[in-house]
Amino acid sequence: GLRAVEAARRAGFDGAITLVGAEEHPPYDRPPLSKQFLTSEEAPSATVLREEALLRDELGVDLRLGTRATGLDTDNHEVHTDAGTIGYSALVIATGATPRTLPGTSDLAGVHVLRTLDDARHIRAALDSGARTVVVGAGFIGSEIAASARTRGLDVTVVEALPTPLARPVGEEMGKVLASLHERNGTKLRVGVGVEALEGT
Repeated sequence: GLRAVEAARRAGFDGAITLVGAEEHPPYDRPPLSKQFLTSEEAPSATVLREEALLRDELGVDLRLGTRATGLDTDNHEVHTDAGTIGYSALVIATGATPRTLPGTSDLAGVHVLRTLDDARHIRAALDSGARTVVVGAGFIGSEIAASARTRGLDVTVVEALPTPLARPVGEEMGKVLASLHERNGTKLRVGVGVEALEGT
């Protein structure tokens, strides 16, 4: 969303731009959330990409933080939000991905996904308290979280449905190298194993 705003202004568009985001935070850099944010001595603040003042004053953005888009009316060119309706002449949908969750886990304590700054804060709090950690999925983010937890000396197990971690993006050979790196650093790997259920409260 931020990059679309900046590109529109660079291209000379001087009309009204509204940037709607469900999070209360201004746009921030997400990659550090699974690395530095979880491993540093003190929780760093998010790497804010553009301060609110710059967005509002220099880029002329009507910034609607903490506003969730709830629907879209393409006939009337309206975005419905939990704070009212916003008209548009051109629309960019930049919602990103939504983490997959396991059925029946929404009310279980100690079960987290990682997409947002608030998610990272919850995971960091769990690691700070010495949580025994199970990571479901050995993709890039899952591997980074596992490595971050091991850096803190915590007991970590990674469960991965594929026989080789990261085989799709980096190939079988490199996936095996990464798997051995996990194991050399004390992470337990359970590969070729799917998750059937989570039990507990």
